[in-house]
Amino acid sequence: MTLGSDNPRIGIDWEKRPSRYLTVDGVPAYQIAYGCGTCGLVLRREPAAANVLLSAAAVRDRLNIGLDGLDAEVVEAFAAQLPRGDYQVMLLDTLPTLVTPGSAGDYFAVEGPAGWRDEELEYPIDPANASYYRLDRRDVGDHDELFEFAVPMVDPTDLDTGTVERYSNAAGRPTAVAFGLLDIEGPYFREERHWGLFHFLLDGHHKTASAAANDAPIRLLTFVSAGESLASADELLRLPEIIDADGQGTVDR
Repeated sequence: MTLGSDNPRIGIDWEKRPSRYLTVDGVPAYQIAYGCGTCGLVLRREPAAANVLLSAAAVRDRLNIGLDGLDAEVVEAFAAQLPRGDYQVMLLDTLPTLVTPGSAGDYFAVEGPAGWRDEELEYPIDPANASYYRLDRRDVGDHDELFEFAVPMVDPTDLDTGTVERYSNAAGRPTAVAFGLLDIEGPYFREERHWGLFHFLLDGHHKTASAAANDAPIRLLTFVSAGESLASADELLRLPEIIDADGQGTVDR
């Protein structure tokens, strides 16, 4: 679906090509994948990034109860924070696992470097420098793999523990909201590529932290940008089938 604002809070900054940044209110928050297509996935928190929640108060109660489908009012409320463009909008259930940089579960310390290594050469992958959530990992066709990440705008250690605990006892399936990017990268010396589906949390930090702490699934409404993803329209349109999400929308790049 086509949505967004001419004055969004979320943006993508290409001024320092090939580097690329996710911005909040014009301030770089994360360095994300380079535009070369062969350099590997990137997730690095910027020093000036602020802890900021981008929630929409008008639909907070609906999200706390949990969405059962794409809700037009919820979509509209968060579209006001997103750059104008085409989006693949999906509602999905996923199991978040909090990982720290350099840990055994850190993609950027394990699967990423392994994917860019061969018998003669090893191309360095930029290490992550902040905690994030691992979601699903799936095969895509005969060669590619999809890796999903939920990326917090607020350090999980700075969250209110009482609010996290309250969601542990909540009924239904409380829903988080994210701005999504599908970045597909692969080393030039092999056919395999890594599909990195990044969900940058706009709302639902405490919900996601609670789900991770309890090894429980979280429901996630995600707006995957067509114009800012490093993927083709056909690849974006395959996402609902690949991840078994309830989705809708058309992509025209």
